[in-house]
Amino acid sequence: MSWLHTWSGFAFAWLLFFIFVTGTVGYFENEIDRWMKPEIAIVNEPIDDLTILNTAQQQLTAKADDATQWYISYPSARNPYIDISWLQPANKETGTRRQWYEKNLAPNTGELITTRETSGGETLYRLHYNLHYVPIVVGYLVTSLATMLMLIGLVTGVIIHKKIFIEFFTFRANKGLRSWLDIHNIFSVLPLPFHLMITYSGLILLMGISFAPVVDATYGEGQKMHRQLYDETQAENTTTQFIALPAESLSLETALIDSKSRFKDQSVSYLGVVERNAEQPGFEVWLDADQGIEFATLITYRVVENKVQIEQATGKKYSAAEVYDVLEHLHEGVFADIYLRWLYFLSGLLGAGMIASGMIIWVQKRKKQQTRFINVIDKLNASVVVGLPIAIAAYFWANRILPVEMVSRAQWEMHSLFIVFALCCCFCLVRAPEKAWQNMLWLAAAAYALIPLVNMLTTKHSMLASLQNNDWLMLGFDLSMLVFAGGFAFAAVVLQKRSVITSSNSHIKQTVKGI
Repeated sequence: MSWLHTWSGFAFAWLLFFIFVTGTVGYFENEIDRWMKPEIAIVNEPIDDLTILNTAQQQLTAKADDATQWYISYPSARNPYIDISWLQPANKETGTRRQWYEKNLAPNTGELITTRETSGGETLYRLHYNLHYVPIVVGYLVTSLATMLMLIGLVTGVIIHKKIFIEFFTFRANKGLRSWLDIHNIFSVLPLPFHLMITYSGLILLMGISFAPVVDATYGEGQKMHRQLYDETQAENTTTQFIALPAESLSLETALIDSKSRFKDQSVSYLGVVERNAEQPGFEVWLDADQGIEFATLITYRVVENKVQIEQATGKKYSAAEVYDVLEHLHEGVFADIYLRWLYFLSGLLGAGMIASGMIIWVQKRKKQQTRFINVIDKLNASVVVGLPIAIAAYFWANRILPVEMVSRAQWEMHSLFIVFALCCCFCLVRAPEKAWQNMLWLAAAAYALIPLVNMLTTKHSMLASLQNNDWLMLGFDLSMLVFAGGFAFAAVVLQKRSVITSSNSHIKQTVKGI
């Protein structure tokens, strides 16, 4: 069992570390989006719902009158700004393809604000399951395999550590390998329920790809049959009713007023018009859910038989789909408030620490062998454990440094991440393992410490300006960068002190031996 635990963890350790770090960052993807689009105008003072609707509709009518779908995003704690988006149909005459557009509105004037092209927080989050450069199906399959081995490692870890919860309260400092084992236990046990949930739910969420042959054998082959299966299994139970509203007066405005009268305690998150080119379009009102792990309530207004009908989704038709929904919501944490989101984030970081400490333990147990292979693994550990955070810092740097008018700018932000990641690997391979760890930690500390300065020099935002403007997301991001910088610097100092002590002890032993 110990052998299974070791090798199930080691086989995909670097990839699992990559998945945990990028997935954990995703819990703040909205906040990262806000920072990476510094041109966005935030809403500091409350604005009436109807005022937002009227302002947004004016711009949508002017810019996207032929669009098939409209959406208006209302300000919220995580997204304190007004957004409009629309689906532009393909046009063969002009050669344009069917695509979504998104614009930010200035709250005081209602004018459109063009933001820089950026990959943002969503692309960074998607790295943890699509792996970016590989075909999407390959990314899903590799991620599923790594996740399955992670689940095996968690279960076997609990089994082989019979006193795991007792050992959790034991930490022996300055004991070399024993200290690393204690750290590994702490990082493993403290967020163990989170690790089990996030790993098992991750497997379930990707089962449509990893179990595709089962679907082919029992339901039919091809994308069309898979789509049909998904639509049928994910069908929603809905409640419908006709309301006393004249059919000719149905609009986004009347739908908004009616929904607010029915759900007085829920704030509006989105308004939408779907099938605008149809004879009877649908008007959607999305409201923030007020309980449980649901994060939104959707109400759709349509004219049916010359009467206004409202439809509200009440949950999945089938039990398996309900379980899938619960696991999906738990995995993504979209429903979480700021405190629970930070708990998710810290648990994810502890998961990354658990994997990193396991990688270090694997090397420490074999270091006496002093083989070239073990040294290379030690160097690559440093390049992954510290190099990935440095690469993410480079991603943020690229957002500020790359020219705003640059072609394919968003793609080059992501290229910057992987280029720096590759350079970190090359750097560590030509350094001695201890020097590689120290150098990389100091580099990470500098990279994160300078992000607020780069932000201040390249935009109108600084920590002082953010504080004065009540721009808490921008301020919180900059402060978080400084906290990460402090953490890396602290680790570098500790490692440097231990290196000096080890060198001194080694020198003393050699002197005594010579005498």
